[in-house]
Amino acid sequence: MRALFVHAHHEWGPQRGPQARNAGPGDSTPCIAPGVPFHRKSPCDPTNRHRKLAKGFIRNGHDVVEFSYLDLLAQLSPVNFRGLAARLAKEKADRALVSLASQYSPDMVVLFNLKRLDERTVLRLKETAPGALYVAMHGDMHHGCDADVLRIARLCDWFMPTSAGAALRWYKEAGVARCAFVPNVADGDLEYPQPAPPQWRSDVLFTGKLWHDLEGQDPHREELIRHLAAGGKLTVWGCLGRPDVSGLDYVNAICGARIALSVNAFNDVRLYHSDRLTHYLSHGTFVLAKGVPDSELMFEDGRHLCYFNTTEQCDELIDRFLADDAARRRIAAAGMERVHEAFGCRSIARHVVDIATTGRCGQEWAEVV
Repeated sequence: MRALFVHAHHEWGPQRGPQARNAGPGDSTPCIAPGVPFHRKSPCDPTNRHRKLAKGFIRNGHDVVEFSYLDLLAQLSPVNFRGLAARLAKEKADRALVSLASQYSPDMVVLFNLKRLDERTVLRLKETAPGALYVAMHGDMHHGCDADVLRIARLCDWFMPTSAGAALRWYKEAGVARCAFVPNVADGDLEYPQPAPPQWRSDVLFTGKLWHDLEGQDPHREELIRHLAAGGKLTVWGCLGRPDVSGLDYVNAICGARIALSVNAFNDVRLYHSDRLTHYLSHGTFVLAKGVPDSELMFEDGRHLCYFNTTEQCDELIDRFLADDAARRRIAAAGMERVHEAFGCRSIARHVVDIATTGRCGQEWAEVV
């Protein structure tokens, strides 16, 4: 199979912050990384989903060509300003994408970062490669349909978000042809236990925001993080006045933690977890995760990680596993093995292809509507 991956990351400029490899939590000196940045929203970032999926496709015997839409917009624009770049360079970028599709003749086109694509671009692509299967991937959670995501998903044969249950039904009922749950991807080549410098070590870690500007979020996330931080139990990055961490700093923060805390902005959606859960498990860190519906189909409580539902339960689990190194390490090792085996690049790539070509998948956690 020939697969064309089209992704549209929304930041191509240099990253500011403590990005140097030897930077530590106390180093807040602004810096600008030279050349292409190595941060979480950069196309070269190892946590990018399209990069992991491409690796899985190739290792499963398929061919993949990747097209970075916004990177090309930036290169074609005479100025480094994202709005003006889009206006000046969009037609050239569309022509380049259409030309690539014409010459490559893909069997499958996989679209990422849907909010940054527009209908005209996708329609031109479909006119050029009408025989291909079109798959729209989506990793963010939103209560109800996200209008920007929906307009692209409606043009595709399949919509595959990292959430199931109601999230699939919302898009199906809004006119999307077929919807299927696809978990976040782990990459054992890059995500594994690594020694962290002393300045990155912590007892309990949380990385991310307290709150997103979205309706329907679980207020417990903010309440829990503030409670744990106030009690001195929690090290945070990306909230409470602490800068975000990314790239190698992100890896060091995870690997340096004894316990990592996973709590989503939305905790009532079937099978949905932020990709932070996969990152934490993949690096061999013990995870405490707030439970979501049917999550045990993917990761078993007490075997691969430990779930909690209340602040009191979380407090008790933290105290218990900080005092029991052996149990914590045993569960962390089992969680890492599980995520790499069941949700690694090749497994998820196979899942995507099976669903797109047959409409079926044999996994216990699979859901197709």
